[in-house]
Amino acid sequence: MARVLFTSARQDGFVLPLLQLARAMVERGDEVWFLCGEAYRDRIEAAGAVFERLPYDEAVAPTRVDHEEPRSGVREVARVLRTLFLDTVEVDFRTVLALHDRIGLDLVVTEPLFVGASAVGFLPRAQRPAVLSVGFFPLPFSSPDVPPFGTGLTPMEGPLNPVRNALLRVAANAVGVGGVRRAFAAEIGRLTGRKPHGALFDLALTTDAWAQTSVPQFEYPRRRTPSRVRWVGPLPAPAAFPLPDWWDYGERRRIVHVTQGTYANEDPTELIVPTIRALADEDVLVVATTGGPPPSTIERAYGGPLPGNVRVERFMPYDHLLAAAAVMVTNGGFGAVHHALRHGLPLVVAGTSEDKVEVNARVRYAGVGIDLQKQRVEPAAVREAVLRVLDERAQFRRAAARLASAIADTDAAASVLAIADELTATTRTSG
Repeated sequence: MARVLFTSARQDGFVLPLLQLARAMVERGDEVWFLCGEAYRDRIEAAGAVFERLPYDEAVAPTRVDHEEPRSGVREVARVLRTLFLDTVEVDFRTVLALHDRIGLDLVVTEPLFVGASAVGFLPRAQRPAVLSVGFFPLPFSSPDVPPFGTGLTPMEGPLNPVRNALLRVAANAVGVGGVRRAFAAEIGRLTGRKPHGALFDLALTTDAWAQTSVPQFEYPRRRTPSRVRWVGPLPAPAAFPLPDWWDYGERRRIVHVTQGTYANEDPTELIVPTIRALADEDVLVVATTGGPPPSTIERAYGGPLPGNVRVERFMPYDHLLAAAAVMVTNGGFGAVHHALRHGLPLVVAGTSEDKVEVNARVRYAGVGIDLQKQRVEPAAVREAVLRVLDERAQFRRAAARLASAIADTDAAASVLAIADELTATTRTSG
């Protein structure tokens, strides 16, 4: 039995999948604590973990960034990191160490953007618990074989690829990533006495292991992947949502699911409303999920009663919906895309905020869907893309089926627990 602390920023896309892992550890007999915001207390305690409240919670570090400029590229990645995560590094780092002193932790499980927990990995091994990062976005580490994270560019064929990528890294540093990297490195160095090396996202490799919740087939090929990275596959979608009364297993129309996820969902006119307008006259059933806001927000954004072929819910049980759907339209959340691929479902993606530009570039590269490469789309573009995916389903479905087959061979929770056992065995030996 191990003593495990989970840590996460206050965002559903990180907290909810980590709760699946926390529950699995509780069920096998581990003692589990979870450091997070008060808004997640009930769900953490329902999973059987002990809730630990972030010292600042709502006082510091908003859970969203206010976007006052176009949301794309490395400049946006740098701005999000600085705004949401830099200011909390020290307090997060010291809070994790204080909990270790109080509890005697064997392991910290964190998502990489909770940088204070990752920084604990820089301390001498005998002075700290083991630290495991769980990756919930595309693999961000620098490599000659891939463009810098945040550009949304895919690798080139041929010998010029590493040259192009090196030039892009220079350009990325010039537009803001270099400054953010220096700020994070200085803070980590001040707290730990160690000087981090590498590019901005290489700082996350301070942990003892990195469990990537994807499969290599969805990633760009690299001659060398960091040795700490372990591919575990995506976690399944939560099964906590009931089927709505209108659900009909005998539905004959093809189902198009549209979602803006649980983070960048405050403006449904970016993707959900254009999709509804695009398909209003098509012989399909459009099922929209808001990711939290009430369904009435969609009708208000639409400007009147919704077309008869539209259904809107906050959430849907994906094991039912995606198994029956013909295509998913999404802004490119990492979890949503992998839920679709688990079912061999082709995609139409449109999103450039946060990590979505990188997720959607991989959708394009893997051939599993169409990337509209915009944050705000026009109905005509959505209609053309959806009809193309539906009319040429063999092309996209074959690629998606290959990903589904790779995902079917994984068990993310079991793999993460196995990594945890390896790391905690090391902890006990060190202790």
